Amino acid sequence: MNPIDHIPLPLILFGCILLQLIFIEAGFRYGRHSRGGGHKAQMAQVRAIMGASLGLLAFMLAFSFSIAQQHFEERSRAYMMEVSAIDSAFRGAYLLDESQQVLAQDLLKEFAGLRLETVKAVRASEPERVLALIRESERIHDLLWSIAESSMEHSAGAREAGIFAQSVLAMIAAHDARLQAAMFNRISPVIWMTLLLMAALAMVVMGYQAGLTGTRSGLATWTLAITFAAVMTLITDLDRPQMTLFQLNQQLMVELESRMGSEAFDPPDALRP
Repeated sequence: MNPIDHIPLPLILFGCILLQLIFIEAGFRYGRHSRGGGHKAQMAQVRAIMGASLGLLAFMLAFSFSIAQQHFEERSRAYMMEVSAIDSAFRGAYLLDESQQVLAQDLLKEFAGLRLETVKAVRASEPERVLALIRESERIHDLLWSIAESSMEHSAGAREAGIFAQSVLAMIAAHDARLQAAMFNRISPVIWMTLLLMAALAMVVMGYQAGLTGTRSGLATWTLAITFAAVMTLITDLDRPQMTLFQLNQQLMVELESRMGSEAFDPPDALRP
């Protein structure tokens, strides 16, 4: 996880607002100190630079928000893939021999529970527990694949065992996709540094322009600072795994775990191997 992942979201919001107000105030004081001496003739140029700076900052915010939203959508797709793969594997286990069927389905129930526990650990910002749960999930993957290999080698119905094996492979692929989307698909630190630098410079130029005129609006200053800080906070929340404002609904996994523990999945006796 990135260091920023451990910072509470309200602290990020207030920190961004405070920093922008500081830069606006610094620019205002420098502009007020520079009044006179022909600086009034440069007012049009300063306004043009301020407009360009704010426009570029808005573009960078939109660009960063688009990247964060894409990462959120990738996490959503990987989650849906995993739920579907677990469901398929549980159903495909009915095609195995009875002893292997029971073992495979017990492992799948345990795996679904682990995934829900992992989400809770991520939201609670417990990285060590998250890593331990991920390792346990991968261990269950290995056990399920061993069952699939054994079924294809010793079962007369190799085609039926192959269906279960394909589902296990789909589970592994979905697991890797979720790890990639949650842990590694993040906004680059270079983009973050560029965004913060552009925000600081834009606020300085805005304050400088107000200092040259000798007047400023407290309402406009606070509105601009809060608006940009709110957008940057939303980008931060979208991009990190333990989202606060944007959270993946885990109800599908909860319902799947519940159904796997009930008799709703039981097929007719005629369909059992």
